[in-house]
Amino acid sequence: MTADWPGYLDEFHQRYAGYTEQVLKRCTAGRLTPYAWIIRPVAGRGRQVLDLACGSGAVTAAIDAESGREDVGTSGPQVVGVDRSMAELALAHQRHGARVVCADATALPFAPGSFDAAVCSMGLMVVQPLAATLTECARVLRPGGMLAATVASAVPLRPSDLVILGPLTARLRTPPQFPGGGELAGLTDGLAEAGFDLMEDARERFVFRVHGPRDAELLFRALYLPDVPDERRNAALQWLADRGRNRPDGVEVAIPIRRVIALRR
Repeated sequence: MTADWPGYLDEFHQRYAGYTEQVLKRCTAGRLTPYAWIIRPVAGRGRQVLDLACGSGAVTAAIDAESGREDVGTSGPQVVGVDRSMAELALAHQRHGARVVCADATALPFAPGSFDAAVCSMGLMVVQPLAATLTECARVLRPGGMLAATVASAVPLRPSDLVILGPLTARLRTPPQFPGGGELAGLTDGLAEAGFDLMEDARERFVFRVHGPRDAELLFRALYLPDVPDERRNAALQWLADRGRNRPDGVEVAIPIRRVIALRR
């Protein structure tokens, strides 16, 4: 992994702001999307909701849609998004009219007990250090407040998924986890140490369908590949694009996702 991880993240989200949202919106498990999956536990849990590592505001928009709101600031939950990327926050405001704050996840600018619930979509595996982030999240939640978070996972996969993931891994020389990394070690222990009681730890297989070069490029722009040279990246992308283009229905790229639900003690 690159030595300057925060610098890599800042540059990545400046260059590819909004691409994670575009990919996740197209990922499905039946009729379920990752955004619908993460907001389902917090629906109706309170009026003050924190969207941690909010990116371009997709979760905020999903919560608003779930509550029947057309614009932020009307009836329903009051959602505040937090992210360190100004480029992502600008898109969150432009696309969704989201109320956003630029801040680091390890130093949230909110008073203790400010929120009834918090969500973090595909962010906990990239914020550092994880323990400080979970402690801050617990601090700003009221007792009994819920945290719902999704992270990348290595499972579940079907045997057929390896027909695509195997050659991609060989060409990249690293597993193409979305958006970066594999299993997040220490998450359950970290939640307990931060003051949470784990209520659920579940996994789901989502898929992103690739029909050709445009889809392959979209997917690759949402992958963290800090140590992969352009030559290997482009070879993997071209291989995936060719596979999708040569099949009438394209190809499915499996994206396993893990969801944890925890309550603040």
